[in-house]
Amino acid sequence: MKIAIAQLRVKANQPQENFEAIQAIVEESIGKADLVVFPELAVGGYLIGDRMNNQASIDEMMVYNDRIRCLSQEIGIVWGNLYQKEDKLYNAAFFAYQGEWVKRANHESEGVYTKHLLPNYGVFDDKRYFDPGNHNFGPFIFKGDRICIQICEDLWDDASDLKPTALMMQHSPDLMINISCSPWHKNKESMRLAEIKRQNLDIPFIYVNATGMQNNGKNVVLFDGGSMIVSPESVTYLDANFKQTLDLFDLNSQASNTPDDDDKMYHALISAIRYFDEEALPYGPKWIVGVSGGLDSSVSIALLVKALGKDRVVGVTMPSQFNRDITKNNAYHLSNVLGFKFLEIPIAAMTDATVESMAFGGYKDVQGLAFENVQARLRGHTLMTISSLENGVVMNNGNKIEVALGYATLYGDAIGALAILGDLTKMEVGMIGRTLNRIAGTEIVPQNLIPTEMEDRVDWEFAPSAELAQDQFDPMKWGYHDALVNALMHGQLEAILKSYLDQSIYKSELGKYLTSYGLENGKMFIDDLKWVLKTMNTAVYKRVQMPPIVMVSDCAFGTPYRESQYALHLTETELKLMNIIYNL
Repeated sequence: MKIAIAQLRVKANQPQENFEAIQAIVEESIGKADLVVFPELAVGGYLIGDRMNNQASIDEMMVYNDRIRCLSQEIGIVWGNLYQKEDKLYNAAFFAYQGEWVKRANHESEGVYTKHLLPNYGVFDDKRYFDPGNHNFGPFIFKGDRICIQICEDLWDDASDLKPTALMMQHSPDLMINISCSPWHKNKESMRLAEIKRQNLDIPFIYVNATGMQNNGKNVVLFDGGSMIVSPESVTYLDANFKQTLDLFDLNSQASNTPDDDDKMYHALISAIRYFDEEALPYGPKWIVGVSGGLDSSVSIALLVKALGKDRVVGVTMPSQFNRDITKNNAYHLSNVLGFKFLEIPIAAMTDATVESMAFGGYKDVQGLAFENVQARLRGHTLMTISSLENGVVMNNGNKIEVALGYATLYGDAIGALAILGDLTKMEVGMIGRTLNRIAGTEIVPQNLIPTEMEDRVDWEFAPSAELAQDQFDPMKWGYHDALVNALMHGQLEAILKSYLDQSIYKSELGKYLTSYGLENGKMFIDDLKWVLKTMNTAVYKRVQMPPIVMVSDCAFGTPYRESQYALHLTETELKLMNIIYNL
């Protein structure tokens, strides 16, 4: 059997555009394949919020099922869409051929399969919208073959009492197809393959995933494709790298290959910018970026120029008396090599005017953090003013560790339409900087900004700084705090404390930095840990007001990692372990 695997770029809430793309792919596949397979919810998209509860939207999307069925005169078609029966709404897969719904071996639910396992974690709220499937596990009969179809989470059944894959195998299928709309994050490729292999199947398994971008208001979620054909003897990867592809495959001539995962995060970020710009901001605004001459803003503006071109980008440097020559020169360097419109607007006069105006309220001495925040907010004010003048939007430059620890000023550098780096640690931002330079074949991101990661420490030629005060540098323990924030967001505080006591922490990512930061001393370790916990907790109110964060990990701030604003609370066990370590 020859199968066309369509890694469709699904545009959320755009059923007509998606239908036209499906139609074009079907027409291209006729005469080349027996069957063409599209992803889960290929008609309307997955992340459309409470439009999924809107009956008018449901009715509109279901109309396309018959339209797609009518395209199947010369080729079998499998696709995902909504299915409503009486008062129940299902996430469903449809199967049509010769203009008819394909029949099942047991004659139940002809032409449709309903998803059984409904994810309710991360960016998913399936139980809010969908009913679970009706145990329709029997195979479809297509050209003499018995084909079972399942949908995304039905494969990931390890923690479920219901085992859809095993139940399907009881019907002796010749082939199993899983259609998915599975978000990408780091290491997702190996997780998918491991889940398929865990099922220990003796038949070919075809995994078909969507490409593109969807968002839920809090996060921009990327879909990489990453489809594959897995048999007992081989694995064939169909790399898409976030772009729509159509791959033709003959089940009788399967051969193993190696996935192309090089620079996957770089491609993810470029795709996020392009797709978000096209789908969320279709009027083509200018993107305004504050260019401090530091690492984050350098990577941010370089990604923007790479994704959209220099004519869509305006870089703004806003120096004060605290800016060093090295960062000023870095900003000029970026404007020269990337060629974007470059503005230099000093903020000293605005800062002085703000300080003077505070005297009218009796505040005659604006110093310290208040003075630093005045500068940050004036920079935000400047960017937003330029945004209005240019009919543009502002890019947020904050990285995940700054976001976690609250090192951003609300209504200052926490503004923006999109936070492209908001789920990247500082070390990952440095990695993207190196990737940008390597791909360009020249120095785009200044080399003096990119950290050197040693076995037990991180070295900087120029350490990160907000440059809001004289000789100011960021207080983060880079590398260590990158790993610590990730561990805390995965609920591992107690495990960290226990590993410190039994010394197994030295086998972890955290452990390799302990000595260089002096944290082998129990008192210093606990003092630092308490500072991180307190700072993260204090910054919740800032994070919930962040622009949409591009998700590249399994625990991004926003919807995957949900927060409420309360006082910091530690368990009795955590406090006891901290006290033991502190008094070592």
